[in-house]
Amino acid sequence: MKKLAITGGTHGNELTGVYLVKKWKLNPGLLKRSNFETLCLHTNEQSIKEVRRYIDHDLNRSFGSADLRNETLDTHEAKLAKRLNALLGPKGSHTSNVDFIVDLHTTTANMGLSIVVSNDSALTWKAIAYLCQMEPALNVYRWQGDEEGAFVDSMAPHGFAIEVGAVPQGVLRADLFLQTETLIYHVLDFFEKYNDGQRFTFSKTLEIYDHHSLVDYPRDSEGDIMVMVHHERQDKDFDLIKSGDPLFLTFDGEVVLYEGETLCTIFINEAAYYEKGFAMCLARKITFELKE
Repeated sequence: MKKLAITGGTHGNELTGVYLVKKWKLNPGLLKRSNFETLCLHTNEQSIKEVRRYIDHDLNRSFGSADLRNETLDTHEAKLAKRLNALLGPKGSHTSNVDFIVDLHTTTANMGLSIVVSNDSALTWKAIAYLCQMEPALNVYRWQGDEEGAFVDSMAPHGFAIEVGAVPQGVLRADLFLQTETLIYHVLDFFEKYNDGQRFTFSKTLEIYDHHSLVDYPRDSEGDIMVMVHHERQDKDFDLIKSGDPLFLTFDGEVVLYEGETLCTIFINEAAYYEKGFAMCLARKITFELKE
């Protein structure tokens, strides 16, 4: 591990990452470790300035290989993705400018302290195993919803996103700010020990939440939602849902029941996902075997 990047402000209204990066830029010694370099940066400065999720479209879905190669794409985020890829990538290269990316996010869903991972590298999972050892309450969600990861962290050979919530958009919460900061220091400590050749004693397995599917709100012919997340399901992130449990509530008070296999609900009622067309994610809790 030679260089690690910590990115904040990929979504400009998710302020935990924005203000942590500001703090570290003012106090770079907090990130300094003996045997590798850490870069911290704001990824979407214009959306941060406007306290908006994005300017034209979601930057955290803009790093697909085909899009990065497509010179005809001229939106704010498409051009920004190419500049970031030149700085932190290039994606898919064996000689990328950074080895590991940690992208900082918040969610309006009640997910506590969580990692969202789509990178399957052994080093990524070793880092996650260390973090789970240091923070037993940490949740790990393996996202497999895309054919190819187009997230910010996909530019590097290794990495993941940190999601903390529930936090309203455009708001700071001190408890989750501090938890995110502590988790980053654990990441840096892990790589310092890793580079020094320290041997780690991990369990060979991790309990994680494996992505299964997305659930949208029932909608009318105009595309408007016809229901709300049921109050008995609200805030039950990482809890089981079984067939017959309340899922949605119509505006007239009719309960819509869940029909399907027993799974776990994640990103429940995330504000940013109304436009994406889903009310929550479904995941299966599994025992994940770590690679050597």
